[in-house]
Amino acid sequence: MTTVGEPDRAAPGGSLPWAGGGGAARWYRRDPLGFVEQAARERGTVFRLPDDGSLCVADPVEALRVLHDEEGNYDQVSDFFHVRGGRLGPRAPQVAIGRAARATLRAHLAAHRERLPAVVAELGEVSEWPSAGRAAVHRFLAEALLRPDSSPALRELMTQVMRHDVLIRPSGRLARAARWALGARVVRAVTGEVLVRRAGPQPGGPGDLLDAMLRVTPPDTPATQVAQVYLLLFRTSVAPVGHVVAWALLAAATHGVDLAAVPAESAVRESLRLWPVAWLLGRPVHRAHQVGGVRLEPGESVSVCTYLLHRDERQWPQATRFRPDRWDGPGPRGPYLPFGGGPFTCAGAAVAHTLATELLAAVTDGARLEVRGGHGYPHVAGIITPPPFQLRRIPRQV
Repeated sequence: MTTVGEPDRAAPGGSLPWAGGGGAARWYRRDPLGFVEQAARERGTVFRLPDDGSLCVADPVEALRVLHDEEGNYDQVSDFFHVRGGRLGPRAPQVAIGRAARATLRAHLAAHRERLPAVVAELGEVSEWPSAGRAAVHRFLAEALLRPDSSPALRELMTQVMRHDVLIRPSGRLARAARWALGARVVRAVTGEVLVRRAGPQPGGPGDLLDAMLRVTPPDTPATQVAQVYLLLFRTSVAPVGHVVAWALLAAATHGVDLAAVPAESAVRESLRLWPVAWLLGRPVHRAHQVGGVRLEPGESVSVCTYLLHRDERQWPQATRFRPDRWDGPGPRGPYLPFGGGPFTCAGAAVAHTLATELLAAVTDGARLEVRGGHGYPHVAGIITPPPFQLRRIPRQV
């Protein structure tokens, strides 16, 4: 494997511009991961974030206390379901939607996992990542995400959405105005599909992700809200899995790990440790209390930083190294929360982990891997996107 480098994330001048001028806020917006790393070095495991004043927590004990919240200190709401026009709720339908989505994707994986090698083969000998990872996941899950008898216009529109990463990243090949217009079109199109399905007969089979949502969503829920949550589920069913595999490929090249010699599950676990899907978990404060000696009042918020928790040298020896072997047996490990923790853990975490493991195994099977590129900062917009790199899969000689 070709080794690639990682960028130097140190702060200009060696410390954070905490006072005045908005320098801390600008740096946090530009490079949130580098910012929290430096903040933890300078301020410890509890500090304020500069954008909204949220209290960032990277202490293992305090973090678990916040996430599991047995004292009623935090509002029991999920930001995932907060869409334009209001929050799709209350809590019971949110839980039901998560379970229905998980069941749909799990059933599809169980029925079609033998297709994964063919999906990988379609990427060709040379592929551009992380977009190739997202494309592979989308290709595999396509019929579970949107059934074949859906509106042809909607299916074509979703193909454009995937091609231009409209739901995945805030920047891409399309100009911002064009991307916004395409995003607005797809919301309108999915809203129309919701209305059509509500008026028509239910599918005889298991249906797709949208059908699963409609079965458990209160019938008076605005169609636009249903459409927006569906698109969030679509995004989170595709991008995290593709990115986990991409990070494993890039990290293995960086640290000289032969993925053919380690269990794919261990490599996925380690990828999720270094780049958790849910890297910052926000909780709105419901009643006054203290976290890490800092008093919080209702209306404030706490953000548990799993990215820092997973890189704590006291909990994870050689914390910044990609070491799949650390999962081979018992050893010192800290809290492991790649998909969140407590009552708001991602409902599809187990399915995503299994699909990522099987996709990575299909990518590495029978091939020698070479990586080119991968330098630069990750892109952070909800999830952590790897910098672009090229993967070459060279068939091994039998």
